[in-house]
Amino acid sequence: MKRPPPSNETVEAAFPGITNASLFDTGGFKAVYSVEILGRKEALELVEIPELNDPHEADIFRAEVTSRVRREVEALRICKVAEIVKLGTVPFQRVQLNGAEFLAYSEEFLDGKDLWNILIAAPALPGEKELRRLSIALLNAIRELWGHGYVHRDIKPKNVMKLKAPNREFVLLDLGIAFAVNETALTANPSERIVATYRYLAPEMLNPNFRDTIDYRSDLYTAALTVFEYAAQAHPLAQDRDDLMQTISRALRQPPTPLKSLRSDLSDEFCRTIDQLLKKKPALRPGNLNLLIETMRKEI
Repeated sequence: MKRPPPSNETVEAAFPGITNASLFDTGGFKAVYSVEILGRKEALELVEIPELNDPHEADIFRAEVTSRVRREVEALRICKVAEIVKLGTVPFQRVQLNGAEFLAYSEEFLDGKDLWNILIAAPALPGEKELRRLSIALLNAIRELWGHGYVHRDIKPKNVMKLKAPNREFVLLDLGIAFAVNETALTANPSERIVATYRYLAPEMLNPNFRDTIDYRSDLYTAALTVFEYAAQAHPLAQDRDDLMQTISRALRQPPTPLKSLRSDLSDEFCRTIDQLLKKKPALRPGNLNLLIETMRKEI
């Protein structure tokens, strides 16, 4: 966020029924608070709509941000699988806080850590059974999203929570840049703006005309990146010292590191499946979601 996020006290005063607000995450123009609503813990999401000097540009940007958040809320509303985060009790709304305009809604509070924070703590490498469970969770989420016409576009370790509940181990978050295949583009000039995390970008997303052909296989690629990085504590393509252009160049041209070369203890079948999902061309990635899920279940 460009300005400090609203204080916990400001949040409590703005939303009747909310108590014990506590800011616990920020990123971009979003702030997330742990709150209690009628004794139930939830995550309150605040998305700031920044002020722009040009009134016309400000109106366009406000409409784009609003449409994007509405899309996220609608996708969460209709997706029912346990592997996708659920909506909370605060409905989508606009609020004014400290003179700034925000979009607000709540989600369930997930008790766990995201995979990125687990990775940077450098724990013991996960075993194959856990990696297969992670893969199945992401594949189930992708299948559900695609069944409703959505492509997540931003699957990455930061957007996957590992929970303490054994019957719900991994959950996918943040549909903020999800693409709906049956809707028009949200950006005023789609060819000039790529909305993505470049380190976790499917190569085809760099094509200005990606909207004509995008499907769930882009999510298969980013899910495989996430599983690979969690498995090896290393990215198959990107280097931490890379700048933006180097990151893009690697995504387009460099063959990814084979998973087996970093995790020789993992089965050939598992490593081969992850490697195949990282093919540059979507048509070369395994595309049968049901078969992929069954393949991942074999050794669990």
